[in-house]
Amino acid sequence: MRSLLSVMGGAVALVALLVTLPLLWISTHVANEDGYVAFSSTLATDNELQGAFAAYLSDELTAQGLLPSALRSTATAALTEVAGGASNQPGFVDAWEQTQRSFHRSAFADPTPRVLAVDIGPMAAFVVKRVTDQLPVTLSSPDSVVVPVVSDAQERRSVERLKGAGRLSLMGAAMALAGALVCVVLARRKSVAVGGLGAGAVVVAGLLWISSGPAAQELLDHTAAPSAFARTVQKLLVDRAADSLSAWLVVLAVIGALVALVGAVGRMAAGRTG
Repeated sequence: MRSLLSVMGGAVALVALLVTLPLLWISTHVANEDGYVAFSSTLATDNELQGAFAAYLSDELTAQGLLPSALRSTATAALTEVAGGASNQPGFVDAWEQTQRSFHRSAFADPTPRVLAVDIGPMAAFVVKRVTDQLPVTLSSPDSVVVPVVSDAQERRSVERLKGAGRLSLMGAAMALAGALVCVVLARRKSVAVGGLGAGAVVVAGLLWISSGPAAQELLDHTAAPSAFARTVQKLLVDRAADSLSAWLVVLAVIGALVALVGAVGRMAAGRTG
């Protein structure tokens, strides 16, 4: 009975770890405002985002009558060039982070707005101010340039569920720790239990790594994008999320392998003394 409870405790620990690790990543990189801003800040220097931003801004300036339609393509090229050069300047990254912080606060407001949008006005003002001398007209930057990101009701409910990620991840971590303790304390051969938990952690890392790619693609395929710029932001965020989680999984696999090695060494030592 004691051995059975030990095995069950280990199984609970590993299943909880499998569920908790993605939740913990979400709670620190998405649900947490500062974590999200830090995570998304790297997008400001991405060439693909800069090009999509310039194209969207040109369209908006034209739609608002601030830019002649005949100069749209010229303005897009100039804005892209300026955005690429400005990305190395602290003000540009600060403007992007300002837009992301504002977006996060609106997305996690209670209740969730009907349409989740990001105001790229700070970035627009930063770039427009530096592109005027490259165009035959003087551009004025609008006070706000709002880009709808999420408007579907089901996607809004998905965002609302993210609000509980922190609490669920803490519960999962507590369950994983409790299961691991039960597994080791009740095990007749504690070195075997430790080694099994380590090997199980490696398996969990592998399973999450295998499933993260298809899960990311599934998320993109079923998320509507109101504009090309919104789609670019979504794609880049999902790609970076997958890379960031993969880095966590590498750490988990290394730690699991080390724990498994400690268990194997302990088992060998116990065999020699036994």
